[in-house]
Amino acid sequence: MAHQGHPLLLLAWLATCLALASGETRYEKFLRQHVDYPESSAPDARTYCSQMMQRRGLASSTCKFTNSFVHAPAATISTICGSGGTPASGDLRDSNAAFAVTTCRLQGGSQKPPCRYNADVGSHHIRIACQEGLPVHYDRSL
Repeated sequence: MAHQGHPLLLLAWLATCLALASGETRYEKFLRQHVDYPESSAPDARTYCSQMMQRRGLASSTCKFTNSFVHAPAATISTICGSGGTPASGDLRDSNAAFAVTTCRLQGGSQKPPCRYNADVGSHHIRIACQEGLPVHYDRSL
């Protein structure tokens, strides 16, 4: 199978690099670490996790132990900070609706690349932290 470049993937990668170089906001970091919409394609969930963790800079120098990707538009996730969510504690809010979520967990004990991940795919309510009406931290799936 011939390798074909994907222009949108290249643009996303360049945008990520620029954000990392220029100092991203907490909201931009949330988007980079936790939002994948439309969901990136991969042959299986494990490959998806390994690829996404690498692409998003979460498995470059050390392997992040766990990370969740929400497969919904950023604007939809942001509604949790308002009418689409209910207060939990502090700045944490629980979503009123369930979201498609892929949670990637480091396989094995090594936190040095190459990183290999197991995947849990499901539909979950989520808990996020909000600041100034925007999501800034993914706390957990509920």
